[in-house]
Amino acid sequence: MSPSLSLYLDLTRFAAALVVVLGHSWLVLLPAYPLHWPGPAAVIVFFVLSGFVIAYVTDGRDRTLADYALNRLSRLWSVALPALGFGMVLFHFVGHSAFSPEPADPGTLMSTAANALFVGQAWFLDSTPPLNGPFWSLNYEAWYYAIFGAWTYLPRRTRGLVATMLAILAGPKILLLMPCWLLGVLVYWNIGRWRLSGRSAATLWACTLIAAVLLIKSAIGTTLHDRFLASWPKTAALLAYSGYPLTDYALAILVALNFYAAAHAHSLGRVLLLLAKPIRLLASFTLTIYLFHLPLLILFWDLLHAPAWICVVALFSSIVVLGYLTEHRRRDLRALLAFMLERSFAGLCSASMLARAGPGQVHISGSPSLPPSGGAGNTTSAIC
Repeated sequence: MSPSLSLYLDLTRFAAALVVVLGHSWLVLLPAYPLHWPGPAAVIVFFVLSGFVIAYVTDGRDRTLADYALNRLSRLWSVALPALGFGMVLFHFVGHSAFSPEPADPGTLMSTAANALFVGQAWFLDSTPPLNGPFWSLNYEAWYYAIFGAWTYLPRRTRGLVATMLAILAGPKILLLMPCWLLGVLVYWNIGRWRLSGRSAATLWACTLIAAVLLIKSAIGTTLHDRFLASWPKTAALLAYSGYPLTDYALAILVALNFYAAAHAHSLGRVLLLLAKPIRLLASFTLTIYLFHLPLLILFWDLLHAPAWICVVALFSSIVVLGYLTEHRRRDLRALLAFMLERSFAGLCSASMLARAGPGQVHISGSPSLPPSGGAGNTTSAIC
């Protein structure tokens, strides 16, 4: 991936997160200036971008399944777990809000646990964590990571079976939007196959951007969903966030083409390279912005009753602090997860050796003494 394309993806990630924040806060904080911010469309942008980035990391950086799993879990949990905990505590003081109008949920702990394990949207569940509606998309992404990781890293004889089993566990609602995510993978795999001239790339980039804006601003998606809801209300309710597949697919195609064009638009790359440091810095808080903005807004607006401008200042100040404590510390969480995995694996190996070894062949107080050469214990030790 070229530095300019990496910067473009970072800028897109931050812009999409900002659109989600504005979509949830604008009409509450600034009701006198009604503007529509397309939060759901921004999530589709996230999906395409996520597929592209995951295809990139599996292409060389994450060399083993363990690396891949640890990096994905530490990335998600470093922000997700603190955000879920914060929302659960805040819920007991606020209950519900203009930002998050869902009714009080007696299963707060259960919904928090389900989302911490990324099963809150599996099949036809629609378990929203307290005061954090945007969390639904992480349930989707975690399953995409798992399915793609199984297909990429497992041996050929088992990868299809495991990926299929994971897809069955995820359920149709999550799988319905997976083509959007896979478009990002497809773009990465073909990024250098068909070269575009600088002029052609710039034209395609501008056209796809304009077309995406027009699609988002049009009433096509709402009209199709209203007809779907009128004809099959129960199915539409079960699909929840996946109830706009046709317009979501169209938007995902435009986003994928936009990324492809950006990879070949050299003039755009030169401009981005001049702003590399601020873009990288802003993008490093994206997940914190996405997962903390709603509970923080509820804290400042509903609980503390701060004026709108103080809410905005406090929101972004808090996000910076929380980002440094969570998202920027994900390597520490990765090290902890790796240590726990290593200890668990060592425990399994020790138990296996105890089961296989004969009397007097294992010293409990120290390292196990291996049985004679050629015994089963040698094989177990080598595998462990």
